[in-house]
Amino acid sequence: MDVPARLKWRKEPERYAAYPVGSIHADRLAWIAPNIARYQSWKWVVSWERWFAESGVADSKQEAADRATEAWWRLVQTDIPRDVDLETSMIVARLLVRPVPNSLFDEDADYLRKVMWALNNVYRTEIIEGVPAIRNLYDQLSAEFARRRETGEIPDQPKGEAISNGYRRRRRR
Repeated sequence: MDVPARLKWRKEPERYAAYPVGSIHADRLAWIAPNIARYQSWKWVVSWERWFAESGVADSKQEAADRATEAWWRLVQTDIPRDVDLETSMIVARLLVRPVPNSLFDEDADYLRKVMWALNNVYRTEIIEGVPAIRNLYDQLSAEFARRRETGEIPDQPKGEAISNGYRRRRRR
């Protein structure tokens, strides 16, 4: 395996920093600094906001730079975490001006539940009134949940008394 490229360090007040994707991205960096908590050691940090963050302590400035460099190149090869809340909110927010993604019904049941929750939260009145784009997605999601319950992909709703948040409630008759 090839040795990863050295990061380009620059002196800043109280630390050395490297910006592997450019200095305009201050949230994507590696830095090293003397470790105040441990005499004659260096702290190193690599971070890319909302993707990864890792840190540690080394005995020398060079070792800290080496560890930060190794961690940076290892971590940028990992998959970017998915922001499901943002995705589901965007689907619902764009519903009146943009069709839902074709891949929506390939998602797992938890993802579809989040879309259904956001849909109910934002468009409850419009669902009841039958606004076409909104009611159409609501009906498609309901049908997909029913299909998945029938095929056993998701368990059927519990029979008997309604259960909410772990508490049993009696049904009115």
